Amino acid sequence: MTLHQFSAVVRADPKWVQNAARLLRRRLRRTPEEARWLRLVRLLHEGFGMSLAAAAATARRALRAAGPTAIAAVSADGSAAVTVDLARFESSFVAALAAALRFGGPRRRGRRPGRRRRGRDSLAAARAYGVDLGLLRASLALTPTERLKRLEENASFLGAVRRAAPSSDQPLP
Repeated sequence: MTLHQFSAVVRADPKWVQNAARLLRRRLRRTPEEARWLRLVRLLHEGFGMSLAAAAATARRALRAAGPTAIAAVSADGSAAVTVDLARFESSFVAALAAALRFGGPRRRGRRPGRRRRGRDSLAAARAYGVDLGLLRASLALTPTERLKRLEENASFLGAVRRAAPSSDQPLP
């Protein structure tokens, strides 16, 4: 998984992912399991204002729990708790993972790899269009010096034709 795909699953900027890994002193392997954990860390960090370290420990406890919900953190006196709806979290995570793997990441430049056209198909299309392939082949057989000489001769011929043509100010006979 690329960094862009991984950060799309986590729903964070790639820079946030890199900084969070550095602050947590953890080398992310960019696997779906790591993305699941870091996504919950981000949710707890952003949603509840927990520190990154506390959110990481809480996410670890929540993801170890079995069942559709997990009590991730409890206050010291037991009067407040953070409960994670694991079924809903898992559902949104799987949807984000599928979208990131299918559509995520920067697109590569150029044409798609599998859609290359072969040279013979292009030549057949040119021939069907009416292109004189013999003239092309003969020109390509010349050396660069010979092609440059031919180009200069054509340029001087076109210059002579332009000088001999009547100007647009003069009426045609």
